[in-house]
Amino acid sequence: MRVKVVRRSSESTTQLLRRFLNRFTKSGTLLEVKSKLYRTKKLNERAKKTAKLYRLKLQSFIKQKMKEGWSFDKAYKLGKRYISKIKFKE
Repeated sequence: MRVKVVRRSSESTTQLLRRFLNRFTKSGTLLEVKSKLYRTKKLNERAKKTAKLYRLKLQSFIKQKMKEGWSFDKAYKLGKRYISKIKFKE
C-alpha cells in the first residue's frame, strides 16, 4: 500500500514529514514489512501433536481446578508448573 502526501501551502517540511509518518504508521505498511522480513518455519507433525497435547492437558487441568473452586490464574500457574506430571483424560 502506497502512502502519498502532498505539501500544503505554508506548511513546513517538519509538519509534512510528521503528517507523512502518521499516515504511514496508520496504513500498516511497516508491520507488513516487518512480518515479511523474518521467515518462521512451519511446525512438523510431531511438534503439532505435542503442542496440541500440551494445550489439552492444561485446559483439562484448569477446568478441573476451577470446578474445585480455584481461580483461573492460580490454576493456570499450577498447571504450567506441573505440566509434565498431568495426565490427560478425555
